[in-house]
Amino acid sequence: MKRERSEDDGDEGRESRRRLRRGPLAPNPRMWEALERGARLRAILTDFYAEVYQDPRLAPFFQATTMEWAIDHQFAFLADIFTGERLYFGDRPRNAHHWMVISDELFDYREAVMERCLRRHGLAEDLIVAWRALEEVFRSHIVKGAPFARRRNGVVMPLEGYEHIVLEAGGACDECAGEIVRGGDSWYHVRTGKAFCAGCSEARGARVA
Repeated sequence: MKRERSEDDGDEGRESRRRLRRGPLAPNPRMWEALERGARLRAILTDFYAEVYQDPRLAPFFQATTMEWAIDHQFAFLADIFTGERLYFGDRPRNAHHWMVISDELFDYREAVMERCLRRHGLAEDLIVAWRALEEVFRSHIVKGAPFARRRNGVVMPLEGYEHIVLEAGGACDECAGEIVRGGDSWYHVRTGKAFCAGCSEARGARVA
């Protein structure tokens, strides 16, 4: 399957590619209607992440984020694709997973969990096939044997160091386990993805603005 190589190259390029999306990434009005224009999608994702956060193989990848954040993020990402509207403003899959070492077998395992969830929610068989084809597009963005650098506007970002983010949903500091409130400042390690509060970031030598 052909890989869409430049999804992380900035808003202008992203907007031009949005108009060219086809195949599994093309807007899918029938899917969106079957998902009750979002209500059923959120129910599916709530069920899915409840299982993921209890799964010993998948849960470690979500230690730095709350379940609410994961659901909201994935909801916006999928709604963006299914509707063709600009609804998602986060990192694309390659950047979001750049630090995660994920094998083909683990990718398949995660997809099997999702497929079981879709069946529990009664999604039509052909729509399950379409959903799986959509996620398969991103296999080459996610599966890898070692972390790789993020790309931002075509520029390769370092594998070490910290970046500042403002959390869209609440989270917990990976150092002290203290709460980082929604809208609060956090600094995350660019390779591991671990997030730290302002105090722990300063103690680690991360740049605190």
